[in-house]
Amino acid sequence: MKSFKIFLIIMVCTGLGLPVFAQQQKLTMNINYAVNTPVRNFKSDLVNKTSFRGWNANILYGVTDKLSLGLEAGFADYYQKYPRQVYDTKGGSVSAVLTNSIQTVPVMIKGRFNLAPSGIVQPYIGVGAGGNFVSYNQYLGEFASGKSGIYFAASPEAGIMIPFSKHGASAFTAGAKYNFMPYTYGDAKDLNNWGVYAGIKFSLK
Repeated sequence: MKSFKIFLIIMVCTGLGLPVFAQQQKLTMNINYAVNTPVRNFKSDLVNKTSFRGWNANILYGVTDKLSLGLEAGFADYYQKYPRQVYDTKGGSVSAVLTNSIQTVPVMIKGRFNLAPSGIVQPYIGVGAGGNFVSYNQYLGEFASGKSGIYFAASPEAGIMIPFSKHGASAFTAGAKYNFMPYTYGDAKDLNNWGVYAGIKFSLK
């Protein structure tokens, strides 16, 4: 429910410019289910489990038949509970269960280049850059700490589109991306991850 509310807020905000674009009949929306896996410091210091609670969506304007520009938003929810053990704190040693809960909501300017716009299968590459809304909560037994804020995010991607009809704008999409997400707090040095996604693209005209 939390991720759905975030999705609605972002889509309403980005949708304010739809009437202008829609008149040109080149506006599309892509909604995907996403799976994200922590890497590097994120994996070793905070969460090593893959998140199956994610999505991403974009609204893109076709500048040409190959190049599209617009906005993209996403959501990933990471959660991991570690077995009870002794942890050193400023007040001494504590025997407790450690739980990390992290949510990331990147909102980025997006560019995508279609390598074969007339093909039955259309490979593409893309890149996005913008801000990342992070909510990080760590629970050491009954003691909570964490840090939330807005940070930088960038995301190169590669994928394919398979149109449902020869000249239609609707298509099946699938791809992979690397999410570069700098973040520093305690043991956390970054929230970098890679993800795969699949969904549908459709026209907004």
